[in-house]
Amino acid sequence: MNDFSVAVTFSNGITQLVNFLPLLEKHLKGDNLKYFSLERFKKFIVKNGNIYWGKNEDVSFPITSLLKKTGLPVNGSPEILHVL
Repeated sequence: MNDFSVAVTFSNGITQLVNFLPLLEKHLKGDNLKYFSLERFKKFIVKNGNIYWGKNEDVSFPITSLLKKTGLPVNGSPEILHVL
């Protein structure tokens, strides 16, 4: 795929490779364009079951959006447990 993909393990037991490139291309604007560099993209944070970029959580994608993008079912209230 590309370097903007990460393997995400959700609390519902599903692990999926998520390609963030289309999301970044669609949603990053203004100062947040700095996360379009691979160096900054790789410095994500998993906090409270979600994935963020920036110490002030400048960029985040809701867990339900990530599951919908992967085509996986949304069962209950899954959280992100692990990201590689």
